[in-house]
Amino acid sequence: MSNNAILTGLSLGLLAALCYGANVPYAKLAAEAGASGPTVVFYRAFLLVALLGGLGLAQGGTLAVARPWRLPVLGLGIATSFVGLCYISSVAFIPVGIATILYYIYPLLILVASPLVDGERLTPARLAIFALAFVGLVIALGADFGALDWRGLALALMAASAAALQFFCAARATRGVHPAIAGFWTQLILIPVALAACLATGRLASPAVLLAAAVPVGLHIGLFVLAFVCHLTAARLTPPAALGLVFCAEPVASILLATQVLDEHLTPRQVSGGTLVLIAVVASVLMESRRKAVSA
Repeated sequence: MSNNAILTGLSLGLLAALCYGANVPYAKLAAEAGASGPTVVFYRAFLLVALLGGLGLAQGGTLAVARPWRLPVLGLGIATSFVGLCYISSVAFIPVGIATILYYIYPLLILVASPLVDGERLTPARLAIFALAFVGLVIALGADFGALDWRGLALALMAASAAALQFFCAARATRGVHPAIAGFWTQLILIPVALAACLATGRLASPAVLLAAAVPVGLHIGLFVLAFVCHLTAARLTPPAALGLVFCAEPVASILLATQVLDEHLTPRQVSGGTLVLIAVVASVLMESRRKAVSA
């Protein structure tokens, strides 16, 4: 793979990370305007099915998935469904900054699960990184933990767990399936899951509600679609370890934009704890990059 291709992938990956991060505050504005997280995810999935289906057909002329890759693609779809539903829904109950801090423990969950899933060794360095992130979370949540809505905390942690599962499924699914086709099936699987969540919570709003909240909904969906397409393209051009590093910009974008559009203000304690979590995430990516470079 050429250096130019890798540079292009990193640039697209950074754009995807910033757009992913920026779309979360607008999801909260949409929820406050009556367009709940499950509702937005439900309608958003239709747009992505059409877009990725067209891209997939243009690439290979078929959207079929060979039998060996069907289970990983199914797992990817289910995991992605819970990531979208839980993370976007969590910000209706807790501040975006806290939701972001909790969600971004998923790289550490991957770190701990890798020995069980992929047979990798759980080293002292990995344990130290996990401990640093845990301390950061304790500091960030602190005495306010009991004052936060448990539903938001649970949803953010469920999203983090689903994101870790998404990572393992994606690594397997994209070995034999074009990213656009994998993305098509992922979003198609997401539609009934999102519909069930809407019906279970009684929050399946009509398209009129989306129109009433057109500005935040439009910004959220537009940013997400741009991020998703850039992410798929970047994944084809850039090694996962390098791409993971630029995605550390995503939580920073979420928190900084939340302070501007939502007037949320993190306390010094929350900033300190969140910084430790971010340092732990970056350290884990750097460690894995170095390990892969040595073994290559």
